[in-house]
Amino acid sequence: SEATALEQAVTSMSREPFDLGAVVRGCIEGYRDVYDNRLFEYESDAGIANVLGSADLIAQMLDKLVDNAVSFSAPGSTISIGLTTAGEGHVISVANEGPTLPASMRTSLFDSLVSIRDQDDHKGHLGLGLYVVALIAEFHQGTVDARDLPDGSGVVFTVTLPTGN
Repeated sequence: SEATALEQAVTSMSREPFDLGAVVRGCIEGYRDVYDNRLFEYESDAGIANVLGSADLIAQMLDKLVDNAVSFSAPGSTISIGLTTAGEGHVISVANEGPTLPASMRTSLFDSLVSIRDQDDHKGHLGLGLYVVALIAEFHQGTVDARDLPDGSGVVFTVTLPTGN
């Protein structure tokens, strides 16, 4: 029922133009305060990155990706966030050092009620975080992907969103 409520909430949002870069930069400033035991690195080649959608939903999506990165990285490590322009879209990336993606979970990572967290993690995760990321990307007519970093030192999640002129 939680997943259904989320789907309905996301699909009922209105779409407005906004600058994706401003939203990402604002979120990162907040993460530096909230997660003071992680370093946040931001790199962007995007000037004004216009997107049609919901700035609030993008902030929520980024919150889920960063929460995931924090959960799977060590204190003191760096979480790298990027915003690039590629073709007719903008790409947000969130990368962290830590365990790589389990091969058995790669096809279901963005499904509802899926979690790869350690069972000893007593934070009560419902397995909805990455599902919410996928819902929000879909609302913005975008895509989401997860891969191991090329050197095998961690993972990177990418969200590609079309430009909204």
